[in-house]
Amino acid sequence: MEKVVLVTGANSGIGLALCERLLTKDFQLRLCLACRNMQRAEAARSALLNSHSSARVDLLHLDVGSVQSVLSAAKEIKSRYSRIDFLYLNAGIMPNPAVDLKAFFKGLFSRNVVNMFATAQGLLTQQDRLNSDGLQEVFATNLFGHFLLIRELEPLLCQPDHTSRVVWTSSSNASRSAFSIEDIEHKNGTEPYSSSKYASDMLSLALNRHKNNQDW
Repeated sequence: MEKVVLVTGANSGIGLALCERLLTKDFQLRLCLACRNMQRAEAARSALLNSHSSARVDLLHLDVGSVQSVLSAAKEIKSRYSRIDFLYLNAGIMPNPAVDLKAFFKGLFSRNVVNMFATAQGLLTQQDRLNSDGLQEVFATNLFGHFLLIRELEPLLCQPDHTSRVVWTSSSNASRSAFSIEDIEHKNGTEPYSSSKYASDMLSLALNRHKNNQDW
């Protein structure tokens, strides 16, 4: 029986490299590239088929930063497949950093000036924004959308006598100090990416514990 593998954010970077590795290890699996940009997804599919001509590679439009897109994609997935063997949650965004001028000038006249220039700690800030659902964009894309996708796909992931796996891409930028349970969307902070990645690590752990006695 062929394995069904779905990868979010599969059109470039880590996601595309992961797909290449998966097909190298098992060319008989059925691979679904779940991407926001379908033009790039088509290019990624072509690249994979160039090196694995007999592979089965499907495309799915999915913007994990949009609740409606997640719900629509989940409905499509459930109509295509009877189960999912591996779900790789890889899609994510990182806002471009900007210099915090206030912190810069304050740091110039502090004892921390050498460390500030050596590490940029406290010097760079990331600009987040609200998405169309009224959620902070980084939180919605890196955390909430994937959590919603997991919940919607539970019928394909939690089946008797079948083991499925959910793998959530983490980051070395995940930071406990950037995260606050009182501000889970990171509306009031300057490190939305670090906060979202720490939160996804904690959510992964919680989901693992919750499903520990069930098959995924």
